[in-house]
Amino acid sequence: MIRETELFAQFVYLERQVLLTWIDEGVIAPHSDDQGYLFDRLDEARVALACDLHYRMGLEHASLPFILSLIDQLHDARHHLRALARAVEGQPETVRQEITRLLGGDRIPGND
Repeated sequence: MIRETELFAQFVYLERQVLLTWIDEGVIAPHSDDQGYLFDRLDEARVALACDLHYRMGLEHASLPFILSLIDQLHDARHHLRALARAVEGQPETVRQEITRLLGGDRIPGND
């Protein structure tokens, strides 16, 4: 985990007020202690994504929670689809073939 100062050293264009707004809006959810915020690797990755969307792509602050929520949903859907694909892989060949037939394709989605 890193502190705010280390986070700002990584993202030199990140403004403190912007970070605090993202924290208030729940876009970033760091841990905290009596010395301030602590950011884990997931927080750092989320800050990087938020910075890219806001500073590099010009996404407005008001849109950021909505866009990140959609990205989170997509990530969760991919995770669940992979879990389903693994479960299907563990089934007998006849069951896998029937699932493939019902899906109308030659392969199981997410089984790349």
